[in-house]
Amino acid sequence: MIGDSKTKPMEILLVEDGLTDARVTIFAVRRSQVYHRLTLVRTVDEAIRFLNREGIFARAPRPDLLLLDMMLPDGCGLDVLEALSEWAPPNRPTTVVLTASNDPKLLERCSELKVHDLIGKPVHEDEFMRVVREHKKLMIHGTQTLSSAT
Repeated sequence: MIGDSKTKPMEILLVEDGLTDARVTIFAVRRSQVYHRLTLVRTVDEAIRFLNREGIFARAPRPDLLLLDMMLPDGCGLDVLEALSEWAPPNRPTTVVLTASNDPKLLERCSELKVHDLIGKPVHEDEFMRVVREHKKLMIHGTQTLSSAT
């Protein structure tokens, strides 16, 4: 994970309220060997304020990758996705939803909101590392959404 001074780290925003899930995800990101800087927030409100650079997040970096839990204490991850729906590339981060739900309506809404990938919980490290590496490549070479990938 050591990058030279010319390499910009991948900025990752992890929105996860469960500390165990957050630890597993952070460990998997570290093991992916993608040079990165990760920020953890635990609520919809914090995520939206971070993304909009409001309050204590006024100097927050623009995330390249958003790892988003769906079930949060103050709402649903869909609220964060809806807040991002007006963002256009290159400002819109690659978005990966982390969920234990198989609800077809949730999956359809994620597709409508241009989610790039879905990872089931509990997170399996090999699958997660593949997704992080894949999205690092997409950052460099272009982007593809879940809806266009399926």
